[in-house]
Amino acid sequence: MSDVDKDIIAVDSREFGCVTPIYLHEKGFWLIPLVLTVGDYVISDEICVERKSVVTGDLFESFKSGRLLTQITNMCRFYKKPVLLIEFDES
Repeated sequence: MSDVDKDIIAVDSREFGCVTPIYLHEKGFWLIPLVLTVGDYVISDEICVERKSVVTGDLFESFKSGRLLTQITNMCRFYKKPVLLIEFDES
């Protein structure tokens, strides 16, 4: 795959503490770090991904605080295909 053919993903800069950007980079994606106001990953002008981790408790805390509902609502407002990625530990 040439550099011109690589897919580009905008990644919220706060996501670089988790393993998902590493996996994406290893698969050949170009990652553009930005501070995103909606979602954690923007795949295209239609697709946005919000990542939640079970291991760190982020998923459960987001449920409890109501933050997840707000995040999902915002993704639905701005993207045709919002995605919720639930990340478990590798085992």
